Order: sequence, then structure tokens, then C-alpha cells
Amino acid sequence: MSLYIEILLLTFVCGVVTTSLMHQYFLQGDRTTVETKVLLSNIVPRFIPVGSLLEPDYHIYWYRTPASTDPEEITLYGDFRSGREAWLEETQVTREHFESNATTKAAKLVESGSKFDVIGQKIGRRGVTVFTINQDVHAVRIFWTEGDIFWSVQAPSLELAREFEESEIVHSITMSNKRLQRTAR
Repeated sequence: MSLYIEILLLTFVCGVVTTSLMHQYFLQGDRTTVETKVLLSNIVPRFIPVGSLLEPDYHIYWYRTPASTDPEEITLYGDFRSGREAWLEETQVTREHFESNATTKAAKLVESGSKFDVIGQKIGRRGVTVFTINQDVHAVRIFWTEGDIFWSVQAPSLELAREFEESEIVHSITMSNKRLQRTAR
């Protein structure tokens, strides 16, 4: 069983590395070409992937909307450090992440409550902070715990952050990381 898990993780890591290298070396200079092909086919994705950083302890994914040129317009962050300690419990690292996002002096906490899955079961805590400059909204961060994993979405507006949080992209990423966490245990 241990060999099976090692092979599974090795296959996953090789796939991620290969995809990252292909993206970096082949698509880096062809971004406009790829976007042009998408636009000519009349299929414009709502969120365009720009890049990712996949470390063992955390993952960061960057997206943008078609109208934006900001490569970090939308950020999805996931922290898995607590995953080594206990499954389905909010552990110390997860608690600290949540509390530091909820009590930051740089932003105002505007929502705090529970996070529910697609069938309505409570899976953790959820909060929303708003970062302002001269009373104008500069960024919004929606953050939540899902068992022992901490997640956050940051975008320039509350509407965009909520739309991305509820998107199939975020659902797919969070579900795939939960499956990976369970397999590794």
C-alpha cells in the first residue's frame, strides 16, 4: 500500500512539473496567440489561468478576467501544513491563518461565519475582509477553513471574489487537493 501511495504521488508530481515546464517554456511568449485563438472561437473563459506555484506546503494559483491585463488579478491560495497533523480538525496552523486574516489591521472584517459544502453541511469557518485605500476598495479576500486546510481568494471586488469562490475552478482545485490529502494519509 505504501508503494502504491509513493507511485501515485510521484506520478502526480511529475505531471505537475511537466505541465509547469511546458507552460513556462512554450506558452510564455505565446499568450496573445492563445488568447486570440480563444476569442476567434467565440469561447471566452470567465477566468483565464495565468500561473501557479505548487509547493508541498501550499499552492498559489493566479487568474485574470478577459478584460484585465493584471496577471495577479485573482489569487487562490491553499495551505496544507496542518494536513500532517490531523484530518477534519481545524489545527493550529489553520486557526492561525484564519485569525490573522480576520484580525488584520490592513483590512476590515465584513463577514464571519460558517463555510458549507454543496449539500449544505458545515465544513469549516469563512470570513471576508476588505482592503481599502482612501476609503476606496482596493482588494477583497474571502478566506475559509475546510477541515485542516486553509483557503483564500483575493480579487479587486467582492462580486468578483465571490464569483471566483463559487466557480467550478475553485471547486475542482479544492476537491482535488482534498482527495490528495486523503490519499497521502
